[in-house]
Amino acid sequence: MEIYLLPIPRGRHELYCEFDERQPPAGADGRSRWRRWLSRRFQDGLASLDAERRKRLARASAAPARTRLQRIRDRAVAWIAERVAEQRLLWILRGQTAVTLHYPDDDDEAGADRIVRSSLQHDGRYHFALMIVDGLLYLAALPLTPLPGPNVPSIYFSFRAIGHLLSWLGARRGLRRVRWRFEPSAPLADLRRAASMDGERRVALAREVAGRLGLRHLEAFVSRVTLGRR
Repeated sequence: MEIYLLPIPRGRHELYCEFDERQPPAGADGRSRWRRWLSRRFQDGLASLDAERRKRLARASAAPARTRLQRIRDRAVAWIAERVAEQRLLWILRGQTAVTLHYPDDDDEAGADRIVRSSLQHDGRYHFALMIVDGLLYLAALPLTPLPGPNVPSIYFSFRAIGHLLSWLGARRGLRRVRWRFEPSAPLADLRRAASMDGERRVALAREVAGRLGLRHLEAFVSRVTLGRR
């Protein structure tokens, strides 16, 4: 697995990776029955979300004008899809034993290691807390099940709780089980200049760095984080 330590505004860094979106998040072999059940339930939710996202993109390209309700719904699906993309790095970590971290070559390996561990510790605490909250909300929504129609709150909060569980497991594995190998990268150091550039120059630099690193979606990611929309 290849992970990139991206320098972003205000002296911060972000862990970034690319993956085949058609493949489900990886998990360790020999999982227990309850973990297989959670994984199947979660994959069903992801498949539904991906189908909704494809429909949204098709509607946006085919229809010159959409109703206000359609725009609101499409934005909601896009927001959920972005949150899924943010957590998938941690989900993939659950099935990894070795990872190569590419970091800006104007940083040092010890500093990169500290940033990675601090990020995973923060993510672990964050997702564990939200897993508890969403799990309780899921339980609170269960009494609505006998009512006609799908229990949307129960489905929503169970999906979120499972997602946070998988993220917590990924962060914990990254800290305890994964062997990290560090590789300095000159293109990532060049990317540090993007935060101080205007829109067109920032996009051009991100496109150049993406081409040098062979990353398809880096340009859009850099635009999002430098504009503070992440």
